[in-house]
Amino acid sequence: MNRQLHTLTFIFASFLLFSCSSEDQTAAKNALAEATPAETAPAPKSSLLADLPLNDDPNSNTFQTLDGRGFDIGLFVGKKVFVNFWATWCAPCIREIPSINRAAKSLEDENYLFLFVSDEDKETINNFLDERGFQGNFIKLNGYFGNFGIGAVPSSWLLDENGDIQATWAGAYEWDSEEMLEEIRNPETVGI
Repeated sequence: MNRQLHTLTFIFASFLLFSCSSEDQTAAKNALAEATPAETAPAPKSSLLADLPLNDDPNSNTFQTLDGRGFDIGLFVGKKVFVNFWATWCAPCIREIPSINRAAKSLEDENYLFLFVSDEDKETINNFLDERGFQGNFIKLNGYFGNFGIGAVPSSWLLDENGDIQATWAGAYEWDSEEMLEEIRNPETVGI
């Protein structure tokens, strides 16, 4: 009985972690082909992240920039931080990147910061971004999603100005829709 429980737990966890199938990867390629040039323009260096000091050991922090500057989310106290957990192999993740960027643009004057977080290695992330040309604050999580309670990608969190989680979402959304912008602005309407 105990072995069956472990097997079922493993199957369920595998399902959650690998919710993006190869069919989704094909769909992501098609979605990318439909993206407009403005949505896939070469990613500029973010001045926000480029100004961080170099660390002797960027792995000693929770996050690091894609050029090896370690930091923790506490750096952004005073801002509302939208964190999107994604992976280069996840089609729904790839499809929602343009809508997250549009939401960031819509909310740029309202004290929001948008971060794209992957737990993949920096080389994989950088190669993906070079190939696809997505814009945004892309960073690496030092560790694995599961260690932080992320069971599936895409998932998103909204942190308040004190760094406390205000809302969580599992799955892909059209983040720039009026409904989702309203949820981001009023996280008390979203269950944690």
